[in-house]
Amino acid sequence: MEKELVNVKLVGKKGDRYEILFPNLNVPVSINENLYRKMQKSTMFRFNQTASPIENSYP
Repeated sequence: MEKELVNVKLVGKKGDRYEILFPNLNVPVSINENLYRKMQKSTMFRFNQTASPIENSYP
């Protein structure tokens, strides 16, 4: 059985923390850069494409 990917969206960056939105959650979640990079490489999460310069600067 294949698991469905969780769509997350990068909202912004405050200092050294990244704020991301999960589906069905009205409040952004603040994570550190290490976790952000792990989530980007993970097969469990899919980051929605945005025009955000923050997301585009970290492939």
